[in-house]
Amino acid sequence: MQISSKYDLTVIIPTYNEENNIEEMIRAIDSVCKANEINEEILVVDDNSGDNTQQIVNELKNSLSHLNIMVRYENHGLSQSLYDGIIRAGSDLVQCIDCDFSHPPDKIPVFYDYLKNKRYDMIIGSRYIPGGEVQNWAMSRRILSAGAALLGRVLIPHIRDSGSGFFAIRREIIEEVQLKPRGFRMGFEILGKGRWETATEIPITFKDREAGQSKMHLGIITEYLKQWGSIFYYNAVSPRSDNIKKSWKIFFHQVFSQ
Repeated sequence: MQISSKYDLTVIIPTYNEENNIEEMIRAIDSVCKANEINEEILVVDDNSGDNTQQIVNELKNSLSHLNIMVRYENHGLSQSLYDGIIRAGSDLVQCIDCDFSHPPDKIPVFYDYLKNKRYDMIIGSRYIPGGEVQNWAMSRRILSAGAALLGRVLIPHIRDSGSGFFAIRREIIEEVQLKPRGFRMGFEILGKGRWETATEIPITFKDREAGQSKMHLGIITEYLKQWGSIFYYNAVSPRSDNIKKSWKIFFHQVFSQ
């Protein structure tokens, strides 16, 4: 999946009815990339929004030649949007970020440095390592998120926040891999089935959205449990996947080297 590109990095923004956030997010990403000399493509992947999201992006394209939009008319969902965006990306280095500013755009250069200079295959923005935190969450959501993160560590123990949607990858790690995007945890799917050799976390502060409507719902819990089972089964039967063994090996190395 290696490609020749004029872009250093593709930043994917999945959207659905994000007219209140999309222009500010695009300009924030563009500003931080320019300040750090990153020649980025910004790719908005929109699930056929019913508001003015698409119109705003198309108007911005007149002044931002590196801004593109992909509209999805079926099979809607966050993970599906991210997957389609990664496949469509114009660079082999890809950053995924939410549109609602729950993920801080000023962290993008840190992800990029880990991909390009430190040669990691995948970097996850973590709420659950030292320096990371969550702001403005109700206790019920904190408990659900922490529980899902703990369950994720049963399979990928060296990553504490496998469900984070703020992550960056080398596209080659999903080449010829049968991914099954579902729910909100595309990063977990890649960790469980992708062909990575090195994956790590950096701390982030996760802020709940201030504008627009949250897409969270109870069905996400069921989808996550199905995804967890799918990853476990994939690693058990696929001759090409040893991600669970690899992650446990890294985990024990971290524990005993301290």
